Amino acid sequence: MVGEGAKGFVFEPGGIGAIFKSNRLKVPAFQREYAWEDEQVDQLLGDLNRAKSEHTDHFLGTIVTISKGAHDPLEIVDGQQRLTTTSLLITAIREVMADLGQPAQVVESINSDFLSRFDRKAGGPVPKLTLNLDDNEFFAGIVGGVIPEPTRESHQRLLAAHKRAKSFVRRIVGGFSEADKPNALNDWLEFIEHEASVILVKTDHAAKAFKMFETLNDRGLKTSQADLVKSYLFGEAGQRIGEAQARWSSMKDNLEEIADDDRAINFLRHALIATKQFVRAEEIYSSIQKDIRGESNAASFLSTLEATSRIYVATFQPSSDFWREYLASTAKALEVFNRFDLRPMRPLVLSLALRFKPSEFDRAIKLLASISVRLVIAGRTRSGSLEQAFASAALGIYEERITTAAGLRSSLQNVIIPDADFKNEFETARVSNAGLARYYLGALESANAGESEPWYVVNEDPSVITLEHILPQNPVPGWQYDEEIRKLFTKRLGNLCLLQKSGNEAIGNKTFAEKKAAFGNSPYVVTSMVANEAQWGPDEIEARQKILAELALKAWPV
Repeated sequence: MVGEGAKGFVFEPGGIGAIFKSNRLKVPAFQREYAWEDEQVDQLLGDLNRAKSEHTDHFLGTIVTISKGAHDPLEIVDGQQRLTTTSLLITAIREVMADLGQPAQVVESINSDFLSRFDRKAGGPVPKLTLNLDDNEFFAGIVGGVIPEPTRESHQRLLAAHKRAKSFVRRIVGGFSEADKPNALNDWLEFIEHEASVILVKTDHAAKAFKMFETLNDRGLKTSQADLVKSYLFGEAGQRIGEAQARWSSMKDNLEEIADDDRAINFLRHALIATKQFVRAEEIYSSIQKDIRGESNAASFLSTLEATSRIYVATFQPSSDFWREYLASTAKALEVFNRFDLRPMRPLVLSLALRFKPSEFDRAIKLLASISVRLVIAGRTRSGSLEQAFASAALGIYEERITTAAGLRSSLQNVIIPDADFKNEFETARVSNAGLARYYLGALESANAGESEPWYVVNEDPSVITLEHILPQNPVPGWQYDEEIRKLFTKRLGNLCLLQKSGNEAIGNKTFAEKKAAFGNSPYVVTSMVANEAQWGPDEIEARQKILAELALKAWPV
């Protein structure tokens, strides 16, 4: 049954397998890569298995496509992940059929019905489903039975999905006799063709297709805001859709260098905050929909996003070529800032990179490194007012109302932890993260030595420098403190010190008297001072931490 719905759309209900039989399908060259992880693949396979076991239809949702001409493949706007995974499932069924020794004609019929067609120009079979530029060759290899070496994360996901599909097929035939296994697989192909239901939506206009995608997802189908933003911008791009797709793909490729599962949506939010206005995570799509309208605006906005994404990525990478013209201390300060990775500050750092000249950026990022340490030590990193203050400063910098590090400091006066408060907080600080503890102690050592950049630590390699709990986490009987004291004081900064690993590997849980010599021989002054104590307990930890708190003011000045 083919139905006419809204003007310009054709709706074709049927099985997802029937789509492969009747159509050629293409993911536009610059669309997203294959993104499903094991969880989504298993969910689809499990849902299909339950539906078949219960003899019920299973609705897989809507597949939205652009139909450019009778002889052209349908371009997929929404449904790539489901179609690709189903194609991999059918590929697995074909492979298991071959493993069962079925005649070549049977195996080839699965190919010709669902997976590939002979292309005279290509001189051989080509998949009925074509993926984007990054994934297509690898996907074609899987479908064709000759899998190339994966070179991208999406290739690894495709390979994992294929393996899971093949394991799934082997399991579903495992309970059948050898004679009945081919029939069981044929039943599955019938189910995929006729009962794994979808609604195929066709339109001849790209903007309408993206609007349909946007509307369907707005009504509750699961998708990311990044995909909604993409569909909206592509819809607005009109005749410049190819340019829009290229810009978006380039932006996504840039962001791949960031280790963050939500990198795209986080970047969009941070870019909006840095250059336009404060938006909450749930407001990103509506904000862009409100402000970006028309072909020219959409294309210009995507061009800006592409360029900004390169700078955004550089703020995560102190070794990036972007910083080549900056002072050497800039990369060091950026490395310290990234150690704490306070998300509310990200738009601010982006604005600084976009607007401040190198010398002022150097001063500003050092300030932000110190502010970060103070906020973390004080436990004040999750305040809503904090995020608003950083967002306001970011926009002030982008709009060039704030042009110096001194001006930035003044704008952040209400969120900077003042010296007296920082010192008080530092005097009682506990640190569970060993990497942060090493950093703090190294910076304090540098401050004690009067170094000009005490907040930067050159060597924290745990294979060279070990973090020692003076009162051990698992003390031997010679330590006369109960469990409650141990819990309260073991992770206090005053109880931690750095030791060179060589020659000190075995002192861990020994008594204080047995450890003292190692502390006294240390070249680190804030470690060697421990050897001056006759014993070690809560009073000594408190006293040492007060000394460290004084040094902290020098290590992280504002």
